[in-house]
Amino acid sequence: MTETRFTDLPLSDNIHRALEDMGYERPTPVQASAIPLVATGRDLMVQSQTGTGKTAAFGIPVIEALGDRPQGIRALALCPTRELARQVAEEFNRLGKHARVRTVAVYGGASLEKQIAEMRFAQIVVGTPGRVLDHLRRRTMKLDKLSMLVLDEADEMLSMGFAQEINAIMQFVPGNRQTLLFSATIPEDIKRYARRYMKEPEFLSLIEENVGADDVEHHYYMVSGVGRPRELVQVIEYEEPESAIIFTNTRQDSELVARYLKRQGYNAEYLNGDLPQRERERVMQLSKEKNLRFLCATDIAARGIDISELSHVINYILPESPEVYIHRTGRTGRAGSKGTAISLIGPREIGVYYYLKRIYNVALQERTVPTQAEIELRREERRTDGLVEEILGSVEGARPDANMRAQVMRLLERDEAVEVVQALLMHFNQRGAQRASGPKAGGVLDDVPRPERTAPGSRPVSVSGVADRVALITSAHRGPAARKAAPAASKEAPAAEAAAEAPAREPALTPEPTPARAPDPEPESEPKPEAESTPEAAPEPTEATEESPPRRRRRPSKQSEPQAAAPAEPEEPAEPEAPKGPQMSRVFVSLGERDGYDVDELRDTLAELGGLLPEDLRDIEVNSRHSFVTVEREFAEDLIAAVNGETLDDRSVRVEFARNG
Repeated sequence: MTETRFTDLPLSDNIHRALEDMGYERPTPVQASAIPLVATGRDLMVQSQTGTGKTAAFGIPVIEALGDRPQGIRALALCPTRELARQVAEEFNRLGKHARVRTVAVYGGASLEKQIAEMRFAQIVVGTPGRVLDHLRRRTMKLDKLSMLVLDEADEMLSMGFAQEINAIMQFVPGNRQTLLFSATIPEDIKRYARRYMKEPEFLSLIEENVGADDVEHHYYMVSGVGRPRELVQVIEYEEPESAIIFTNTRQDSELVARYLKRQGYNAEYLNGDLPQRERERVMQLSKEKNLRFLCATDIAARGIDISELSHVINYILPESPEVYIHRTGRTGRAGSKGTAISLIGPREIGVYYYLKRIYNVALQERTVPTQAEIELRREERRTDGLVEEILGSVEGARPDANMRAQVMRLLERDEAVEVVQALLMHFNQRGAQRASGPKAGGVLDDVPRPERTAPGSRPVSVSGVADRVALITSAHRGPAARKAAPAASKEAPAAEAAAEAPAREPALTPEPTPARAPDPEPESEPKPEAESTPEAAPEPTEATEESPPRRRRRPSKQSEPQAAAPAEPEEPAEPEAPKGPQMSRVFVSLGERDGYDVDELRDTLAELGGLLPEDLRDIEVNSRHSFVTVEREFAEDLIAAVNGETLDDRSVRVEFARNG
């Protein structure tokens, strides 16, 4: 079967041209087996692993069967999720490019009017059951000319609660249709459905004993069940996946994991049913363009996400259904590439783990959560492997002669072998650094002459002047506390530079610091040179702008110029307001001294359970029966979501926002 090519199959020239444009040369086993069977016109049930090309397996014969038929909806494909519906529609459009067969995707969250307009010129509709039923009831979709019905991932549609919608759709579908059912798993409820709505279907299974993808390695880490976000980060640091989908069982967990990974410095986004359609499309686009390393998703993303070269799939919590595990892990190891599936298994998921092994014969290799020392050792091994590849790559194509090889062997036998290799490695690194630096193009710091004086409003080019600019610019992105410190630190440097270079500059321009600080909320007209020449007046507007709210100041008239330095407004910098920091929240915790907790123990326990750092928990007040913790509001929501309802020492912990906080 592997030697079969698409040119060997009896397909039309339009399909062959489309397959050539898509780069398809050889059909997968499910495509080579299903395409001839669908062409016979019989109902068909196909069970095949995720990622084996099921979409093309039913897409090619559907477009072949339509031929040059007139307008009207001739084929309908139902999918469980919006993402899968869009993916299948795009595949149909590519396959039907030269056959002039149009396909429209119909799903919730998009414009009804646009879908209605597109369906007027379409022969194939791909949609989710809810939106398709909505169009049928509105009579904006007619299926009286329908000849083919495709149920893609039927088991997932039933498990997501679409059975009622599918039954209602069947009332609008003609009886003389051909029905195709494709899925990775065929549980008993799917077989009952087939007996009800299909006519003597032929069953085609390309799965023997192991339904998991053959090119996927399955590992699991035994975790304690508390502090799971922290243990997830330890696993990520040890495995270092290039890209991964992290599956969660709830929408709340998907958001919590994504926020926690972001706080740890990782590029992560979440995807669940609560996201608006525009946000879901944005996140999916980031994933497909490989601009997102970690996608934290619920099972809504288990179907319909086709990200090429996805290295890892991580189960944050093992799913309750073994079928869901198969679909999740099928997102990696696609199209012959290798993949890794990692699961975090706590005490509550042990039963699902053994059921998965018994039902689907998936062999999971056990690993322990790595320690920090093991993580560092693994990083050193990767660095060493990369160095070896770099060294061997630098001499690729050059073969050493026998004499050189013998000389190398003699060097390795000497007592100074380590020192010799170290010296060679230092020499290699020096050569790499020289190549990376390259020749100087103009000498940015050394060769360019520094001007004696600069344009009005700028500063002399000096190391301290550049440092002041960098400090002031970066402080704008570091919060109010940093912005408060930056102008204070830069008060003395401009004055010192001005004094050092005063002979070479005009007096009116000497202390000019205005470009390095933010403009006043209400800039004064006609600034006075006398006021600018006083070094104390320079940082005063900066403090008022950065720290205190904008206040209206009287515009000085010409008559009031002599009193500009009078103590009329010295109270302005003398009223520093506290910098506006992050919003804080006070959280109630039903743990206290009678439970054996003091401040340090409570901080460590809550940080571990909530996936936070100990320093994120501030102003802890421990009482006899309860405690109060002050935390940033964003972290407070995560803390309550993660800890509330957990059991510690056979006691359920209650965590909520304090009534007075």
